[in-house]
Amino acid sequence: MEEFMNVNQIVGIIPTLKVNNRNLNEVFYTETLGMKALLEESAFLSLGDQTGIEKLVLEEAPSMRTRKVEGNKKLARLVVKVENPVEIEGLLSKIDSIHRLYKGQNGYAFEILSPENDLILIHAEENKESLEVIEEKPIFKTNMATKSLSQFEISMEINFPIGNSSLLHDLEVSSFIDFIQAEDKDLAVENNVTWDLSMLKLQVKNFDIDNLRQSFASVDYFVPKSGKFFLGKDTNNVELWFEEV
Repeated sequence: MEEFMNVNQIVGIIPTLKVNNRNLNEVFYTETLGMKALLEESAFLSLGDQTGIEKLVLEEAPSMRTRKVEGNKKLARLVVKVENPVEIEGLLSKIDSIHRLYKGQNGYAFEILSPENDLILIHAEENKESLEVIEEKPIFKTNMATKSLSQFEISMEINFPIGNSSLLHDLEVSSFIDFIQAEDKDLAVENNVTWDLSMLKLQVKNFDIDNLRQSFASVDYFVPKSGKFFLGKDTNNVELWFEEV
């Protein structure tokens, strides 16, 4: 039983966000948020930190094929946990307008809206619930030599349609994903329709395809002959890509 419980342990997630204009979003994520552009390939832009490890992917989808979300987005909030709190002050020294400013035990944190209207929290806390809102923004100065963040980790909050249950509930994903019960017309549309969260790459230890086949028995999925990854789709139509790390 213990062996069964330990298969397909989620150790990281890499979200793919569909965006209208990649260049506009690239400037935001690199210049404003301090992420590093790692690889550009056709419609895709891979983002990470100074370790060179991919953490987030943007996919450009022109307006002739894709549209703005009406109401709540599937992506409720993207959460970026920064290793070095001083780097957050460096980012704040260059930003004119933010959504909300916080102070935590390790330093400052802030929320900001992307060009695609995605809400993003940048923080350095062990527990983000300890953050307290600050009404007045201090003047931030920085001695940062580099523009990009040295190290950060990604987690997220997902709006999930009321009455639906995620296929990820059987897996231990609470360290990376919080599900919020919500209602709106675009929370379960096909993942190519709107500028929103379209795919989650889930990095797993003890990769077990047979176990995933059981979890995804109610939906279509794909496994290549090599058995190197498992591609399924959640009940909200976000693609789920599992691969071993």
